[in-house]
Amino acid sequence: MPIIFDNVTYVYGENTPFEHKALDGLDLTIEENMITGLIGQTGSGKSTIAQLCNGLYKPTSGKVFVDGEDINADKKKKKENFFRVGLVFQYPEYQLFEDTVGHDIAYGPKNMGLDDGEIARRVADAAKFVGLDEASLEKSPFDISGGQRRRAAIAGIVAMEPKYLILDEPAAGLDPQGRDDILTKIKKYQREKGISVVIISHSMEDMAKYCDKIIVLDRHGVYKYGTKAEIFADPHALKDIGLSVPQITKLMYRAQMLGVNFERPLYTVGAAFEDIMKMLDGEGKK
Repeated sequence: MPIIFDNVTYVYGENTPFEHKALDGLDLTIEENMITGLIGQTGSGKSTIAQLCNGLYKPTSGKVFVDGEDINADKKKKKENFFRVGLVFQYPEYQLFEDTVGHDIAYGPKNMGLDDGEIARRVADAAKFVGLDEASLEKSPFDISGGQRRRAAIAGIVAMEPKYLILDEPAAGLDPQGRDDILTKIKKYQREKGISVVIISHSMEDMAKYCDKIIVLDRHGVYKYGTKAEIFADPHALKDIGLSVPQITKLMYRAQMLGVNFERPLYTVGAAFEDIMKMLDGEGKK
């Protein structure tokens, strides 16, 4: 079943001089078995939504349903939701605290009450998934590189084998190779496990390359929800709310203005390369 927000309002600092309404009557559905992108300007409530899904935050009003259950209705079940909805914060490497990387990855499974054999299996599987070797597991989190710490932090959430995985800017601060490596692994993991993944990002290129559908937020709630084709079809509308389209899509629209027409909308460099080669091949056969 999906994650459903039913008329959710969330207020920071309620009844204080710093009161700020982050969400106001939000209705939202996050579908199962796909990668959903969540985009919007700073302050549109993306990170707040992530923490409401996980149960770290409780709505000021309204309800959040996960698998058909109101996650805030029963305090005893709330802990279960932490394991069911895995949340990777932005810059999660700063939250590592155990003496070794392996112990850090094992922290979540231990809190689930699993036996030692199952914990060891999950740690090994999660480490393999993110590309950490056995030697790294014995090191202090502070003795490995920043990229490796990011992988270790993600592995710690993956080791809990959540049904829903929410990542807040998982590739922020990484170089292009590290960015592609992390996001490619996440997409592969989602396809293999059939889980629901939500990626929060400011990168339209990442949204186009890795997500199946995209939720666009503005300061009033959900501005638009649909496929990449539907979301990026109107760059002017996105610009009006302070967002953009992938650079390759901008190039496509500019080319169309000059009379070069493509067979399909283009959102990734790979797709553009394929279509341009077809066009050149067609020209060569004339």
